[in-house]
Amino acid sequence: MNLRRLLPNVALAAVSLAIFTGGAELLTRAFDLRPAGGTALANPAWMGERVLLRDDYREKMAKAGVLSRYYELYEWDRFLFYRLRPDVNAELLDVFAPPRAQGRSRWSVHTNSRGFRTPEFADAKAPGVVRIVVLGDSSTFGWGVEHFESYAEQLGTALARRWSTDRSRIEIVNLGVPGYSTFQGRVLLERFALGLGPDLIVWSYLSNDGAMTGESDQATYQKRIGASGALLAALHQSRAFETLEAWSAVARERLQPAAALDPHDATQRNIPSYRVAAANLRSVVDLARGHGVPIVLVGQCTRGEPAAMMANIARTTDTPYLDATALLDGSIEAMMTEERFADLRGTQRERYGSEDLERHSKWLAFLPDTCHPNAVGHQLVADALADVIAGVLPPPPR
Repeated sequence: MNLRRLLPNVALAAVSLAIFTGGAELLTRAFDLRPAGGTALANPAWMGERVLLRDDYREKMAKAGVLSRYYELYEWDRFLFYRLRPDVNAELLDVFAPPRAQGRSRWSVHTNSRGFRTPEFADAKAPGVVRIVVLGDSSTFGWGVEHFESYAEQLGTALARRWSTDRSRIEIVNLGVPGYSTFQGRVLLERFALGLGPDLIVWSYLSNDGAMTGESDQATYQKRIGASGALLAALHQSRAFETLEAWSAVARERLQPAAALDPHDATQRNIPSYRVAAANLRSVVDLARGHGVPIVLVGQCTRGEPAAMMANIARTTDTPYLDATALLDGSIEAMMTEERFADLRGTQRERYGSEDLERHSKWLAFLPDTCHPNAVGHQLVADALADVIAGVLPPPPR
């Protein structure tokens, strides 16, 4: 008797819950009710609570009025923590450029159906084609330049010249994602890139391993592997859940604001040591070689200790290595004086002004953040990298 009375109540509760959750889902899909910061935990380290040990990009973006565009580039990912959204079309600008130059520093981002800034590609490579898969962070992604100006995109043309072969015989798959660490690069290589059957891997991470983190990436990843990670992935299919998660994070931050951190105070740093990054680097080299795939390491936006560490790992593991930042730093004097760079000097003077360019000569090869290469810097990196690869990988068969 009690069971007959209980069942209708349970059914009514289930129907009510379904109506409520369905209505919430429709509402949140019809109107984006998330806070301006986007979905919680779905952004690079420098756009969330994890702050890089350099100028605050978020503050610069907010002042330029483009912060929301950058947040919308990303979405949540179970194993990589976040990824680029598929089929994105966004117009952006270089927020570190001087105010009078920002109008001339616009650039666009277009992602393919898989969420990468590269042409569409199949899982299996075409016969007779050399496939090179390039993994890296924002410098590989092509931060601040058009996609065809990135070193990954220009690499195919540079290799075609060295190999005296048709450009169509060389396929470059650019898997660069801004903000990724060596750990995320390792996961991307293991879970996706090696499955594409590459003839060679270019691997370029390290500059983001100086981010302040709360919980380590490794610990988060281990949790995501299990059943709780699968449940979280299912919940993230719901816009209503993502909206609730985002507003919950906002509420927590307002009720319990985190103590301000001084990135230059070593006692306040809770960051993964470069020993962790070094272990990731070594495991990546072993992983690629275990699959019979040659690998080339590229240092981007790394100077000092990180650059020395990557160079040491390349030397001790006998891995081809290009220090792209050192290459560009060493090219500045030639760019300032040699005739072959006259057009570059004229273009940069027109963009930034003679006085600013005189004070900041590195802007000839880098963007004003002196981290990411500009279009000419990418070309120099592509040419140098093509020389390295040509010494490792044979050309496609005739």
